Amino acid sequence: MFKRIAIGLLLALLIPISTFAQYGKISGTVVDQQTGEPLVGASVRLDGTALGASTDLNGGFVILNVPAGNYNVKTTYVGYHPLTMAQVSVLAGLTRELKIQLTSTAVQVSSVEVVAQKPLIEKSATNAIRIVGANDIKNLPVRGAQAYYTIQPGVVLQNGSVYIRGSRQDEVGYEIEGANVKNIVYGGNYITTIPEALQEVSVQAGGYGAEFGGSNSGIVQQTFKTGGPKLDVMVQAETDNFGNYPGKKFLDTYSYGYSDYVVTVGGPLMSDKIKFFLAGESNFYRDGVNAIINGTFTGISGSNYLSPNFWSGANFGYLYDTGLRGGTAGDSALVKWDAGNIPYAMNKRYNVNGTLLFDLMPIQFRLAGAFASTRNSNNYSLFNIFDLARVPVTDASNLLLDGKLSYFLSLNTFFEFNINYLDTRNKTYDPNFGDNLSQYDDSLAAAAYGWQYVTRTSGPQNYDFAGFPFVRPGTLLATGYTKNHSGYIGGSVDLTSQIGKHEIRIGGSYQYWTVSHYGLTTTGLLSTMLSDPNKTRDPAAFAYLLRQRAVNNYGYDEFGAPVSSGINAPKNPYFAAAYVQDRIEFGDLVVNAGLRLDDLYMDNMTLPNLLSPPYNQGTYITTYGTSRSFLYVEPRIGFSFPVTDRTVFHLQYGKFVQAPQLSNLYASQGQIARYWAGQYYFIGSTVAFNVGPIRTTQYEVGFSQQFTDFAAFDVAGFYKDVIGELQDTKINVVAGSPVQNYHILQNGDFETVMGLEFSLRMRRIQRLEAQINYTLQDARGTNSFPNGAEALQEVAGIPITMVTPLAYDQTHRGSIMIDYRWGAEEGGPILQQLGLNVLLTFNSGHPYTLATGPTGQQGPESGAILFDGDSRSRYPVEPINNSTTPWVYYLDARIDKTFNLGSINLNIYAYAQNVLNTKNVVNVFLRTGNAYDDGWLSRPTASAQIVENEGPMYIPMYQVINLQDNQNQRDFNGYGNFGTPRQIRIGARLEF
Repeated sequence: MFKRIAIGLLLALLIPISTFAQYGKISGTVVDQQTGEPLVGASVRLDGTALGASTDLNGGFVILNVPAGNYNVKTTYVGYHPLTMAQVSVLAGLTRELKIQLTSTAVQVSSVEVVAQKPLIEKSATNAIRIVGANDIKNLPVRGAQAYYTIQPGVVLQNGSVYIRGSRQDEVGYEIEGANVKNIVYGGNYITTIPEALQEVSVQAGGYGAEFGGSNSGIVQQTFKTGGPKLDVMVQAETDNFGNYPGKKFLDTYSYGYSDYVVTVGGPLMSDKIKFFLAGESNFYRDGVNAIINGTFTGISGSNYLSPNFWSGANFGYLYDTGLRGGTAGDSALVKWDAGNIPYAMNKRYNVNGTLLFDLMPIQFRLAGAFASTRNSNNYSLFNIFDLARVPVTDASNLLLDGKLSYFLSLNTFFEFNINYLDTRNKTYDPNFGDNLSQYDDSLAAAAYGWQYVTRTSGPQNYDFAGFPFVRPGTLLATGYTKNHSGYIGGSVDLTSQIGKHEIRIGGSYQYWTVSHYGLTTTGLLSTMLSDPNKTRDPAAFAYLLRQRAVNNYGYDEFGAPVSSGINAPKNPYFAAAYVQDRIEFGDLVVNAGLRLDDLYMDNMTLPNLLSPPYNQGTYITTYGTSRSFLYVEPRIGFSFPVTDRTVFHLQYGKFVQAPQLSNLYASQGQIARYWAGQYYFIGSTVAFNVGPIRTTQYEVGFSQQFTDFAAFDVAGFYKDVIGELQDTKINVVAGSPVQNYHILQNGDFETVMGLEFSLRMRRIQRLEAQINYTLQDARGTNSFPNGAEALQEVAGIPITMVTPLAYDQTHRGSIMIDYRWGAEEGGPILQQLGLNVLLTFNSGHPYTLATGPTGQQGPESGAILFDGDSRSRYPVEPINNSTTPWVYYLDARIDKTFNLGSINLNIYAYAQNVLNTKNVVNVFLRTGNAYDDGWLSRPTASAQIVENEGPMYIPMYQVINLQDNQNQRDFNGYGNFGTPRQIRIGARLEF
């Protein structure tokens, strides 16, 4: 492994490699204000930095490698008044164009400083780029990077997952300071950032240049702040605790135990050539659900998706156990839970983000880092209310380090050397016994806590209250024990040179990943160990027993110890790339043309003969090969046509390649052996063999128009063709094969997406600033998810070929933001420095399929709900995804006021999410297409006998548990039917 890492780093130093455009550029001309003649040799410098340039024979200048942020640009020339252009905004990957007019010293002037206005149209952009800056982040009535970028055109948020321009959620890329932080195993974002640490958040919804790769649908970039010329400190605290927890309301709103504390400090360090910025955060939630996929915690979600739920309290008094679930008939317990908060759903997080810049021209060095540590207790069921002491805990940590060295050969040519390190870990375990897995289901260990087991290895039997299974104290909850460790080390070298109108870049990237996973079902583990003690004393025999029991391990041995080689070796995918790109900027034409070469090695399993795979039943070990690497060439070209300063057209074409979600490619040899041994008839999560990358071709055309001095709009149309998506395939083995027929994932699915994005922006005029975003989209394909056709394959043996709307498509989606605020000298003592921000977001719902089906083997507590992950017993009554959930509307608002206390600014604020407390329907029951009726109680022909058998408490309990709190929907499909309720938070921020 170390040899391969060394080779990778060597390649990184030998191949020119990209740092992914977290820096911008300033260009322009310096002329005489009266005559318009160019001034040759004028000095243009960025205050507080070592960056600058001198004008050429045409008065032109270019300043490269400018970190995103706002700058004061100072221009000097002999015989002319110096001029400072303040608040010049530089955006990552774009060019800020300035026209600087100097006045002769022979002319008396009253001011030598002007304030630059941020352009409403980005003339240098050849594709759609949407950017949320630090000021927007400060004023918006939402919190967290995900909340900022999901209000942008082309971005869909559904059930906690992000989709861009109709592609699957694992095709969205995430970068921080140019470093890849995408969760390549499960999809999503590994790193949670602190909002107050962000200089900007940008979304490129496809169509990006050749320097970007690994993500086909879109890339979310986050850039940290850089320390300024003076020391700045900020302290902020906000909370929703108003003495209204638990089960009590304040202004008809529940507290969700939310508190957030942030400290930032930045400025020069020892000299003005060294600057630092550091932010720390402590965040706590008493309620909310984190990201769990197939029973595995996916890591700290960079989206920080912790959503409180509409949760109904109940008090059914003391109920008596019927004994039908094995418990003692006649036992009683108080069946009660509070409204507002799911019991024992908690998340506590500590974050640190920071940058350190050495500005020592001709050398610049920038170090950026992000660290997060989280403890999450995720109670997934109200049936656990008597067993909260055994709700599993997840500990997780993520670390990102990014170092970048720039060396200027001249003012117009520089090298960049970059190295990235990412380390992510998480572990889910029983909080009482931790890593002592043999004690999880042991009555001797349980006795210390006062829990009463039936036998040495049989835990307490569930209560049965009117047909509902509430677990007794001490019951081992069936989440098992899992741990994950993933990360990469990567390096880069990049050469950028401005030659006339050409900005030529030669680059690429290299990342060497290590991915490890361990998952074991702990229920019944001790029984297995006690069944043959001799085998447990023999490590090889015990490992065989664990493989039989469903341990899924790579990077760890069967006992959970880390390993680096052998049959349980970690997965080591790597991704390498090289590219060349030329950005040509004329006055009326910008061309961004590039060619990218991707080398993708996914370290996935291959079989030479799918019809008769090798399998050793005696050891529960199978033999398979590993994949080859895949080499692709991807041309990309974009054009921007600035017809005037107020009118711009752009065109873009590109090909994009990425690896599939790697959780679909990886499994232990024992896991595969169990599939082939026929232990499971139906596997809800199959594994991929012999697969290659996903490939996308995209076309984009756009138009931007500034129609007043303070307002502009842009429209972008796009079309995407996606091939090679994973889909389920049933393999019918040949006669004499050692395995039974089985399912795998293979490339085969495709998608076609077309859409129109609209954005209207109005800069602040007479205190008012506004923005409107809207997306019209149609996304279609043969499957919405890799396993979508598994049941059809099992029953009919044929793949789906019919094109239908995708389940995560939202035809209409948009947002309207209005910000109104008074300045320091406006409105008198009450209104001055008072601001109000209102944000309306909306969407038209997502497709689903009305269906019916038999009751099956479900208990009375589930109400025969249809399982979205297994369609064998689900029969559609209409074309697939023919129906759509209702429209969704959220209104959020924030009010704040700043007080100046000498050199200290105090900002007091309050904001409310879902101000109207709208109970938005985001999912429905598939039998009825209704969020309030699952078709059970309202269908007496199916439920009458159960209702009669379970007694008079069954109906009122069912109405609260399943129809109001959606417990059956959560248990079977992993989501509830309703969006988030109103949340009110107050806070204060001190800046000095």
